[in-house]
Amino acid sequence: MPSIEFRILGRIEVHTDAGTVALGSLKQRILLATLLLNPGRTVPVRKLIRSLWGEEPPPSAMANLRTYANRLRQVIPDCPGGGQRITGRAASYELALQQDELDLHVFTKRAGTGQVALSRGDHATAARHLGEALSACRGAVLEDLADSEALAGLIAPVEELRLSVTEDYLDARLGLGEHREMIAPLRAFVAEHPLRERAWAQLVTALYRSGDPAGALAVYADCRRALADHLGLEPSPELAELHQAVLDRDPRLTRAPAISIHAKTPQTPTPRELPVRCQAFVGRVQDAAPLHDLLLQPEHHGPRVAVVHGPCGIGKSALVLDVAHQVAPQFPGGQLYIDLGSDGPATRVPQRLLRHLGVPTSDIPRELDEASAVLRSHLAHRAVLLVLDGATEPASLRNLVPALGSCAMLITSRSPLMLDGAEHFALGPLPDAEGHELLARLAGQARVDAEPAAAAEIVRYCHGIPLALRIAGTILAYRPARSLCWLARRLASEQHRLDELSFGGESIRALYSSAFDPVGQDPLAAAAFRLLGRPGFEVCGITEASAAIGVGAMRAEAALDRLVDLGLAEWVERDTYRLPPLMRLFSAELGAEVPPQRSASAL
Repeated sequence: MPSIEFRILGRIEVHTDAGTVALGSLKQRILLATLLLNPGRTVPVRKLIRSLWGEEPPPSAMANLRTYANRLRQVIPDCPGGGQRITGRAASYELALQQDELDLHVFTKRAGTGQVALSRGDHATAARHLGEALSACRGAVLEDLADSEALAGLIAPVEELRLSVTEDYLDARLGLGEHREMIAPLRAFVAEHPLRERAWAQLVTALYRSGDPAGALAVYADCRRALADHLGLEPSPELAELHQAVLDRDPRLTRAPAISIHAKTPQTPTPRELPVRCQAFVGRVQDAAPLHDLLLQPEHHGPRVAVVHGPCGIGKSALVLDVAHQVAPQFPGGQLYIDLGSDGPATRVPQRLLRHLGVPTSDIPRELDEASAVLRSHLAHRAVLLVLDGATEPASLRNLVPALGSCAMLITSRSPLMLDGAEHFALGPLPDAEGHELLARLAGQARVDAEPAAAAEIVRYCHGIPLALRIAGTILAYRPARSLCWLARRLASEQHRLDELSFGGESIRALYSSAFDPVGQDPLAAAAFRLLGRPGFEVCGITEASAAIGVGAMRAEAALDRLVDLGLAEWVERDTYRLPPLMRLFSAELGAEVPPQRSASAL
């Protein structure tokens, strides 16, 4: 057991080996609660002020906030390795927590394990873990601060999680045939939460299976009355169907486990948003293996985040989708997918994911940090796989997944991203053997076998870029009368190779042009990019670039590094850079459009 425990599942409390910590005034407890609901994350001062005073803070709010933070520092012990628990940064505060020091962390970890077992029909294991999770609950979430309007939006999703886990636990016990034993807990639960139709359905089922159909019908009448009084609504179709099943003495009601359509209220279907995997995907066994190992670690504490990065056209999306489809059964909470390149502003990712999870738009906060907090609460008890394709900056991706739980995130990006806890996997060109296999899958194995030399030339001209190989193979597939030699001859010309690698709406040149767009706003990086496409500069050092562009060595190095960061260029060795072969052809085209002296003077 940790030497300090922060508790929010009930009244807010802090316990140490020396006893219970006196947290002081209501404002200090609200401040601590806000930090605990954002564990390990920086919380903006404006959010803390809003939690303490609402929308009309006093002029002294900033000074008072510092006072409350200092008073909490004085009573809460430092971290085990030294250092204050509450640290202030520029316009923000953060509370440092170690593993299992917050009861919510313990709760979500145990609940997640139990819910995975429940989804697999292992009721005994589910009941054990869910029961252990609920043992950490001493009441409603932050029940002594429930009157704080500013905290209500943060408390609500955590409280919903607690109630949902309680219903999962009751489901597991009913699945074990413990119907009589669950009647009293269920009666108490629906009395306290009369609008939760899932619990009413569980109570009806428990009574019927205990030999009391009259009691089951009476409970349904109580439920109907409660819904009408509070909401003016009739019971859901599922609950009405359960009522009819009791009237009909439906034999399904006597079978365990509980009938799932009756045990739950209507809800958004589990998201299954993964696009179809690439049918021409080949190889990548060595690249996929570490991703599988990370995503399927059974004892991994907390979310698993993988960033697959590499230049455009290298096959990042195809690899990630192939892996995601293979591991999808391990994420019964669903699979979410967003194409960050075409699905709107990346800064709205939390809001978009909440909509995908079925959260009503009216319940989704507009502020990024608040939406992220609500999203973490929704994901904390679900084993969900998130696939984010085409990330360009990490700011909108931070703080998306809960600190603990069974979620995982697969991200593709042209360059590494600064995300805490993420593991990065660089993706390079396909080996020739796998390129040959991809070409054969698209153009036909017999045709490739009939012209092995031409096939080898086509693979060589595509330089291991999967998109280029797919375009070449598709051209041959749709032109069965053409030989592989015909295509190899057309690709042999470097001057026209990018023209040839275009078919059916896919184009290497268009892809590279899109990737170059951010560079176009940086004249120095643009000049460096064009330089690497000029004859004699295929491999270029910082000194040569500095002299050719006409700037100092530090500025030349910064420009070359920016190209690497954007996935356009690559390091050869220390202080030496180059462009991938097809990218170099695109650079040469741009250089021909802008004479060297103009590109240098533009700086």
